[in-house]
Amino acid sequence: MRFLRASLVGLCVMLAAAAAAARPQALELDEALALLESLGEPERYPSANSVVGFSHTFVEFEESGAYDEYHHAFVKILTDEGQNKHRDESFVFNRRYGSIDIETARVIKRDGTEVVVTEDLITDGTPAMVAAMDIYESDFREVTVVFRNLEVGDAIEILVHMEFEPLIEDGYNGLHIVQDTSPVVETSVTIVGPADMPLKHAVKGGELEFAETEADGKRTYVWRGEGLPQINPEPAMPGLAQVATRVVVSTMQTWADLSRYLWEMSDEKCVAEETVTDLVDEITDGLETTDEKIRAIHYWIADNVRYLGISMDRGAFLEPHFAAYTLEKEYGICRDKAVLMVTMFEEIGVPSWIVAVNVTRTTDTEVPTVFFEHGIVAIEGPDGDYLYIDPTQQTSREIYASYLSDRWALLLTEEGSDIRRAPAVPASRNSGRIVDESTLGGDGSIGGSVTITGSGMYEEILRTISRQAGKEQIEMAWEEAVQGLYPGAEMTRFEITDAEDLSEPMAITVDYDVTNYALQADPYVLFRVPAATGSFDFLSDALFGRLTGLASREYPLALQVTLGLEEEAEVAIPADYELTSLPDNVSFKEGVITLEIDYEFVPPPAEGGQGIVKYRHRFAINSFQVSPGDYLSLKEAVRLAGRSARGEVILMKKEG
Repeated sequence: MRFLRASLVGLCVMLAAAAAAARPQALELDEALALLESLGEPERYPSANSVVGFSHTFVEFEESGAYDEYHHAFVKILTDEGQNKHRDESFVFNRRYGSIDIETARVIKRDGTEVVVTEDLITDGTPAMVAAMDIYESDFREVTVVFRNLEVGDAIEILVHMEFEPLIEDGYNGLHIVQDTSPVVETSVTIVGPADMPLKHAVKGGELEFAETEADGKRTYVWRGEGLPQINPEPAMPGLAQVATRVVVSTMQTWADLSRYLWEMSDEKCVAEETVTDLVDEITDGLETTDEKIRAIHYWIADNVRYLGISMDRGAFLEPHFAAYTLEKEYGICRDKAVLMVTMFEEIGVPSWIVAVNVTRTTDTEVPTVFFEHGIVAIEGPDGDYLYIDPTQQTSREIYASYLSDRWALLLTEEGSDIRRAPAVPASRNSGRIVDESTLGGDGSIGGSVTITGSGMYEEILRTISRQAGKEQIEMAWEEAVQGLYPGAEMTRFEITDAEDLSEPMAITVDYDVTNYALQADPYVLFRVPAATGSFDFLSDALFGRLTGLASREYPLALQVTLGLEEEAEVAIPADYELTSLPDNVSFKEGVITLEIDYEFVPPPAEGGQGIVKYRHRFAINSFQVSPGDYLSLKEAVRLAGRSARGEVILMKKEG
């Protein structure tokens, strides 16, 4: 019986695979109406706005790497929000390397009729998301299908045929996301290719049934799934390419294969023509150390080569321009700027490599694919590891990228390189630093001076905001921050460094005066250390006020960078007062979250003078993504910090 049961299961899988191996065809109207009815009413899906009846993807690739892809989907609308979401569907492609044909697009009405989408409701335009990335390539296109007369209770059916030239020569890569923000009743991915070009493949983020067959020189791979739960979006969660159930495939069997392939594509562009060598000589003239020369080259590229993509070469998503071309045009996207930097480093005798990384999501390392978001540069570090430099960081004073912590990086080398993890970057390298010194008057007033600086990403955020907002708006923002200390507080001085000058640390200095700041209840005086109120740390307040509102999380909190804060404050108290009590200290460490808050009283010297209340605050998130478990620790740290911020120092007037 066990053998018979296993045989029947295997037969069912083979039959399902054979059915899925056929190219998708539009449903007959009676089939579509039956499916619409079978999906049921909204009560079946209480938290959903729509339900995906099916989503089928079919791909057939050739030895050259060219491929046809069909996508067939049927979605029932359950709510007004679902109607808004699906009133149109868009598909992005590059017309130099492919084409899109909408074979079927229609609304299946709940009254038993259909509304076919006419050609005037299918438009072809420039994708807004590409322009937002400063990539202006006329061949990047977006086909949008508008479903008119779509109402709650209706469904849409769409069948799209896409033809593509090879993204990589003589190979195929695929990333197929099968889970959605709506529940998926049934899904399949079918890939057909030459039998002598086997796929390396993996299913991530869930489980799917799998079958593989071979016939007539073709190998067919089929993944099927039923009842995939909806993904409920959360603030600052990673994209679907990280959290959804997905199928990742590649004809490349090792990362070394991909490393060599991409190296060949980029190395030929790293040519030091006369314009490049002359420039290197000019900007490094008089500099003695290699570090000074590296810094000079990085700053020059940041200041003079704009991040902008226009008219890309073969392999639109992969191939860079020649270094001299990027230099001449004074613009380029990440891989163009990386080629220029590698070429310039070669002129100062510094070996370097282009590196492919993902910034907004983790990399699926089981399968070597070209689906990287960003290109940067690596040089050898003093400890034998690599140091990473991002030539697109135009607002960072620091040379070595502090955001890359623990991310997977692929060095492009002639011999081929395996994918590797970049070293962990502690939060202290992306930390704000706030130093406040103030004096409490006998009348309850307080006056002080606070300086805000930072390192890594914290400083880059300060610099970016200053560049975009301008000095006047920043000054106004700090006036509001000072007024947040206490009603009637005044900012008496404001200074800010030049955000455009990368040679100097970014710094903001603010002086303030507050009358009636302390609560006087003779013989006692109660006050909060100004820095402890959070008024000077605008980033943490804005960030964690928004991102810790959920009771729990299902998906990681994608900060994209480790992050920290260091605050130190001293308050000089009147000589005729003595300390009665300080707020409680806090010491909290769980997972990647650390919080330390310390109060200390330094008595006045024996010869007389003022005592000092010292405040020290250290906060760190030592991961670029906060797991659901660590999120609970983050919430607790935020709660503890908030409670501490309400704590008051209590003084008592000395007798006599």
